[in-house]
Amino acid sequence: MAFDRNRVGPAANHFFESDVFVYMTLWRKGLAAGVALAAGVTLVAAPADAAPKKRPALPGDVDGDGRADVIAGAHLLRAGGKSDAGAVVVWFGGAKVSAKARIATSSKPVAKENLGRVLATADFDRDGYSDVIASARKKVVVFRGSSTGLKFSKSFVWPITGAAMKAADFNGDGYGDAVVQGNREIVVFKGGGKGLTKSGTLKNGAAMFGAVLAVGDVTGDRRPDLVAANFRPAYPEPTGPQRITVIPGSASGLSTARAWSFEPARRDVFDIAAGELTGDGKADVVLATGEQVLVHRSLGSGVRAPQTLSFSNFPGNLAIGDLVGDGRADLAVHVAADNHDWVEVYKGSAGGVTTKPARTLQKENYETGFGAALTVADVVGDRKPDLVAGVPGVYAVGQVHVLPNGNYTGLQRLRLSTSGAHGLGFALP
Repeated sequence: MAFDRNRVGPAANHFFESDVFVYMTLWRKGLAAGVALAAGVTLVAAPADAAPKKRPALPGDVDGDGRADVIAGAHLLRAGGKSDAGAVVVWFGGAKVSAKARIATSSKPVAKENLGRVLATADFDRDGYSDVIASARKKVVVFRGSSTGLKFSKSFVWPITGAAMKAADFNGDGYGDAVVQGNREIVVFKGGGKGLTKSGTLKNGAAMFGAVLAVGDVTGDRRPDLVAANFRPAYPEPTGPQRITVIPGSASGLSTARAWSFEPARRDVFDIAAGELTGDGKADVVLATGEQVLVHRSLGSGVRAPQTLSFSNFPGNLAIGDLVGDGRADLAVHVAADNHDWVEVYKGSAGGVTTKPARTLQKENYETGFGAALTVADVVGDRKPDLVAGVPGVYAVGQVHVLPNGNYTGLQRLRLSTSGAHGLGFALP
């Protein structure tokens, strides 16, 4: 079977990017501290007179119990009698992830709408439950979290289908914000008491600005920053120059006035991750290309020349988190070959990452699409990152696998009981 780069899934699929961070909120004894397991980012408190009474949920904690939940798109699911209408599925986290799949659909499902092809998550209204924004055909849909799962909130008409998106608290007010690729621009949604509202746009003159997005504290100021690529290449050949732009977060939000850019060594970057691999307090920028993964160490206002990891097959999606358990984030890389997919974990180091993988996950790699989507989050609830991998399968009747601490020990396979192709495993936040 010929390799199709579109199999690797959307660029926006990492909890430990926005999702490169998971904020572990400590609710006991009235203390609240945000700790980013991967990127070394902490929430910046809003002024006391502006702070809402409730504390924000960590990204992905839909039911507000302090653990990230497993969230996945099912963009081919039949909903409301409509084929390929799509949905967003949640399994509540825990030492044993709930086997009950909670399925959220649009208020009025539409055939071939493909809801859930791209996802992002944060607590947009600061009610203690994490919310989800999802792509659909010519729209984006917002779901509110609750103790029973996701509930439809609102939708926005959108100029493109399957838009890249990310979520994080870019201005430090305690409300999660979102950014979504638009037509020649990135649209910024600001979080607030009523959820997301459009608040501005980011432009750099490129027609496909924001086609690939990542989030991490690249500047080292303890605020999340946005990393954006000009376009996402299409198989077999990308066209035109490609630029990577870092837009720093600030108390006033995101602005290109403070942005800086660099040109990658290759022009076929189709996925980006940002996370603190070196332990220096700044998120490093990692780029996946057709044959290489480029690890750029952050300088705060620029990046070093890349460390290059070369592959005989095709590196795909990226995720960052401390899977080895040494206190420093590691890099997980999805690798695709004909009929085979697996995940390699490279240990973070002072110089970037180790040149050889510290761990290779390939027990279920034949014609499964294992790792076609990747994210890292504390699903088990032991304050250790877990690897969540999409396993869509060759017929798109897929699964999602939870690997505690990035190991097969305790592996949990999550699936839907509904019949027919549903696209599960292609999209994770």
